[in-house]
Amino acid sequence: MRHTRRRGFTLIELMVAIGILLVLGVMLISFLRGALSMTRVGTARGQQYETAQTVMRLAEEDFSQILGMPANPDGPIDDPAFLLMEDPYGRQVIAFTRAWGEEQNSLAGYDAGRGSSAQGYSGDFTGRNVRNAMRSSHGNIEVVYMFEPVRGGTRLYRAERSPPDVNNGLITKVVAWCLQYQKSDGDDIVPYSDISDANGQFAIGGEALWDQFELVADNVLGFSVECWDDWGNTTGWYAGPTGPVTRWSMSQRISDGEYALPRALRLTLIVAAEEPLRAETAVTAEVASGDNSVYVEDVDGFPDLRSPSAYLRINGELLAYGSRSGRTFGSCVRGALGTRPQKHAAGSTVLAGESFQRVIQLPVTR
Repeated sequence: MRHTRRRGFTLIELMVAIGILLVLGVMLISFLRGALSMTRVGTARGQQYETAQTVMRLAEEDFSQILGMPANPDGPIDDPAFLLMEDPYGRQVIAFTRAWGEEQNSLAGYDAGRGSSAQGYSGDFTGRNVRNAMRSSHGNIEVVYMFEPVRGGTRLYRAERSPPDVNNGLITKVVAWCLQYQKSDGDDIVPYSDISDANGQFAIGGEALWDQFELVADNVLGFSVECWDDWGNTTGWYAGPTGPVTRWSMSQRISDGEYALPRALRLTLIVAAEEPLRAETAVTAEVASGDNSVYVEDVDGFPDLRSPSAYLRINGELLAYGSRSGRTFGSCVRGALGTRPQKHAAGSTVLAGESFQRVIQLPVTR
C-alpha cells in the first residue's frame, strides 16, 4: 500500500501569514480611525452651522418687525422701543418692541389682542402662559436678547413680554438691572454673587426675571448688533469714525432730534464648535484693559488672520487679533463688536469660533 504524506505549513510560512494579517489589521484600524475622525469633525461642523442658522432665523424674524414707535401707545414718546446697551460684564443687551404676529394664530395672541382688564384679562404674556387670559397687547411685544448673567457664559437667552409697559415692563426692568450694576472702570467687574438674589436668580424688585428667559443656543461667543446711523454719517460697515455704532437709545435719539431708529442692522454671530474643532486655550499672563497682546498656552486651531472669524472671546470681551505667532495673539483691537475692554486674569479661558453675519433692513426704512 501506498501512503500519501500530507505536508503542513512551515514556521516561516506561518510567520509570513501572520505578518500579512497584522499589516492588514493595522491598515484597517487606521482607516476606521480616519473615518471616525471625519465623522466627528463633520458632526461638530454640522452642529455649529445648525446653531448659527437657528439663531439667525429667530433674530431676523424679530429684527425685521421692529416698530418705529414708542413701546406702549399710551406711554410717553421717548419710551425705549429700541435699545442697545451693555450688561455688567460689558456684553451687549439688545432690547426692542416688535409687531406680534402671534395674534392671528395662537390662543395667547388672540386673547391678548381682544381682552381688556375690565373683562378680567389682566395678565401679561411671557411666552409660557399661553392658556391664561391676558390683557390687550396693542399688537406689540417686548423682546430682549442677552447672555446669561454669569461671567464668561456662552448661553444666549431671549425673553418676550406683552403688552409693553414703560413703568413695569420687561425692557424697563432689564435696563434698571444693567444700570444698577454698571461699572465705569473696565477693569472692575461685579461678582456674580452681587448681582443676583438669595436664590442666585437674576432679579429686579423681587421679581425673578430669569424665569422669563428661554435658552436660544449654547456655544455662542458673540451676538452683536451694529447700527447704520444716517444721522451720524455712517458710510460703511467697517469699524471707525464713519462706521456703524454699537450703542443706541431710541429715547435719547428722539430727545436729541435725531432719527429714532437706524436704517439697518448688521448682526454678527460667533459660534464655538465642539471637539475636535473647538478652539480653546488659556491666558498665561494677566491682560490689562489697554494691552494689545494676549499670551496664551497654545494658538493652534484658532482662525486664520485673514478669516472674518479672527476674534477671541475672553470672559465677556471680544478681541479682534491682527497677528498670531508662537503663543501670542498680537495687534488686538480691544472691545470689538460692542463689548467692553476689561482686565483678564491669568488662567482665563480663551475661545474662538466661526463668524456669521447678516444685514437686516428695518421695516420703517424699506
